[in-house]
Amino acid sequence: MMAGVSGTALAQYENTTIDERIAATNNNNEDSIKIGRGYISLFQQSISNQSWADAYINWKWLMAHAPYAVNGIYTQGPLMFYYLINSEQDDAKKLAYFKEMMELFDARQKNLDALNSFAKTKSTQGDVLASKAEYYNWTAPKIKDSGYTLNKSYENYKNAITMINEKGGREIEGSVLQNFFLISDAMYKAQPNAFRAYYLQDYLDSKDACEKMLQLAKEAQAAGDTATASKLVAKYDGPLAFIEQTFTSSGAADREQIIAIFTKSLEGVKSDLAKLNSAINLMAANDCDDSDIYYQYAQAAYAIEPTYQSAIGCAQYAQQQGNKEESATYYDKALELASNDNVKGIICLRISKALAGTDVDKSNAYIEKAVGFNAELAGKAYLQQAVNMVHAGKYPEAIAFCDKAAESDITVAPSASRLKGNIQHAQSVNAENARKKAEYDAYKEKQKKEEDFWNQGATNK
Repeated sequence: MMAGVSGTALAQYENTTIDERIAATNNNNEDSIKIGRGYISLFQQSISNQSWADAYINWKWLMAHAPYAVNGIYTQGPLMFYYLINSEQDDAKKLAYFKEMMELFDARQKNLDALNSFAKTKSTQGDVLASKAEYYNWTAPKIKDSGYTLNKSYENYKNAITMINEKGGREIEGSVLQNFFLISDAMYKAQPNAFRAYYLQDYLDSKDACEKMLQLAKEAQAAGDTATASKLVAKYDGPLAFIEQTFTSSGAADREQIIAIFTKSLEGVKSDLAKLNSAINLMAANDCDDSDIYYQYAQAAYAIEPTYQSAIGCAQYAQQQGNKEESATYYDKALELASNDNVKGIICLRISKALAGTDVDKSNAYIEKAVGFNAELAGKAYLQQAVNMVHAGKYPEAIAFCDKAAESDITVAPSASRLKGNIQHAQSVNAENARKKAEYDAYKEKQKKEEDFWNQGATNK
């Protein structure tokens, strides 16, 4: 059945009607068209009524005779199979349904151009791969002889994430990113030493994809579409927070472990610029950018082909050595390597972050530069200033910058809220500790006075 579909996969149906698409792959006569329309109507009605067995009968006819009639054959078909598998008791039938479902995804991938030619909402290969990964993950573990492995589930998600990142991260669902990271987390727990480096990269990729989707919320807000902006934030901030929480609780970001991994692998990648830059980014994202091995990776990468990432690493090393002029030169080089003002603004924020723990004044200066290059970075700039105020121990100022960040940029509002909550918690803890210390000091002072009184009395006698 699926092989029959692929034979017309290159056909284009732009501006065609359902009748024309039925006729193109079936007998081109009035009776055949009526029959095809009848099966479409019955299929859609069965799906609506959750009559999955009836939907399956109609689906089979449509796949065999009118595979380009409507996109619902491909988009609603997997849901039909999901419920058929869950309600079926016979293992052989479960497996047969599962195989048909996986073949349906393959057919959709192969015929996507033809399907998109008449679809109101276009799909991408990333959409299809992500949906396939989800349904495989939901069904395969429950089916005898499905061949399910954690590795296969991970591979499905990974391929989808890679493709989506290449397309700018606009097609992926937040739930897919969350579920992918759960699989990656399971892979890490199964083999922590072997999988740690991959897990770190998966964290960055998943987080990056969520943040790119949140960027759409910012664009919607700028265009005055606050409803869409709010929906996107609600849809992607939750998965982003879940990913960050899962990663934090995993222990994979252990500084000493990360340093040990990249120390061990340095000799083998010294000539591989892509791997050097990837390691630089991973270490910078996990608070290892003040380690000797981070500096070594940055210097090795810079020697092959300078990038702004490696230039920042070299600048940090020079700064750590007390060579302020050399450090400034490398930071300037990082900005020079930027392709446009938007990238320069992002680099300034990266430099600001690198300086936050050692030179708050310079860090703030680069924040101002960042906004000068790209005014849309104001929200992120305020958030970095909040972090800087935390480093300086100025908690009220930090909270004020959190509020300004949330007001300026809807995409950083949740992060600003979480940081504000952490600061307020720290203030509460500090206040409680100060109260207990004051009580203790008062007790000790009282005790000392009593001892002095009795000692004085003993001396007088």
